[in-house]
Amino acid sequence: MSSLTERIWHQFTVYRLTLEELLSSKRHTNSFNATRASYIRSRTANICFGWALLVLLWIPLDTFLISDSGSLAMLTQGRFVLAVTLIAIGFTSLRQTTLQQARLSLFFLVLAVNLFYVFTNFLFEFPGHNFEFESTYALLPIIHVVMLTIFPLTAIESLLLMAITAIFHLAVDYMSGSIMAPQNLSAYWIQTVLSVLVIWSQISQLHMILRMYRQANLDPLTGIYNRRMLLQLANNAISRCQIKEIPLSILVLDLDKFKRINDEWGHPTGDAVLQTLTRTLQSHFRKSDIFGRYGGEEFVVFLPGCETKTAKQIADRVLTLVKEMQVPVSVPPYHLSVTTSIGVATLADNDDLYTLFERADHALYKAKSSGRNQMIFMDVGERFNFEKRKLPVQVLSAAETEFQ
Repeated sequence: MSSLTERIWHQFTVYRLTLEELLSSKRHTNSFNATRASYIRSRTANICFGWALLVLLWIPLDTFLISDSGSLAMLTQGRFVLAVTLIAIGFTSLRQTTLQQARLSLFFLVLAVNLFYVFTNFLFEFPGHNFEFESTYALLPIIHVVMLTIFPLTAIESLLLMAITAIFHLAVDYMSGSIMAPQNLSAYWIQTVLSVLVIWSQISQLHMILRMYRQANLDPLTGIYNRRMLLQLANNAISRCQIKEIPLSILVLDLDKFKRINDEWGHPTGDAVLQTLTRTLQSHFRKSDIFGRYGGEEFVVFLPGCETKTAKQIADRVLTLVKEMQVPVSVPPYHLSVTTSIGVATLADNDDLYTLFERADHALYKAKSSGRNQMIFMDVGERFNFEKRKLPVQVLSAAETEFQ
């Protein structure tokens, strides 16, 4: 029964976390935020360029159907201003890299098209939903909602953007004195239904991107970064820290006598140890730290902005956390206790990913050979009297690969 309860609780936790990830970006990792930002900024740019072109192509139709030359001249000027604004937003979006910048570009896109909506309604003296050509401009809020369909947004992000359109829409109807008119009430209903469908589409895209991201970049057992993603993110972090002249440290952890755990208790227990270790440590690392499974029972943590003294303190805390872990085994009420050995190194001036990892790996080997359950730090130029381990080729290749 307890096993069934644990499975039910696990499924509930998974669904709860998934829901939280679709509602807001608080639980998203920095690397996933960068991935999603690339989707948002490229689609923002495409919308901006496409919309700017359509805005200009509509001018001949205005010329043919609008009889008031004064209104036509002002509308044409407004169209050119909107087109230039959209093009500027599009090019700015392409140069941005962070999720916050991508959000701002999308915000300015929504703001620009809604300001144009207010301008056209003011120009035509708020025509409302009648049968004149000018009344087609009153339908712009619906288009503004539909255009958001292509963006992988969280529910909160989507609601905030749609609130902008709703506020402008209600403000225009209020100024026209027709906010409670039957035709406007039906328009509000249509816009609400479309908004629900658009939000469903957006979070579906977000969920799909999350799944693809996890399959490609996360370790399936522990849920943290796999080796490829770990090294690529680390390479980027090293480059940033060197440019900004801030410290960076690395911890390489290896569980002690893990093979004996698998042999004596079975691989399911070994998997439980790895999962418990991951959950225990992950809750104590910062969001900016890069924590991944290097392979087997070996884990690596890159600590941007962390100097040697702090890295040693973190390593000591990790030793304590791991030693205090209690992993349930198949013979209740007994629990399994484990220890780990840690190699520590800090980024030096001439370091790259390979040389930094090499020092930490050698320090780990020294900690293992000196009795386990301890932390060893290796400084630049320091040498230990033991046979060096050969690092896997992946470290060297990752040091030469830029993360896309």
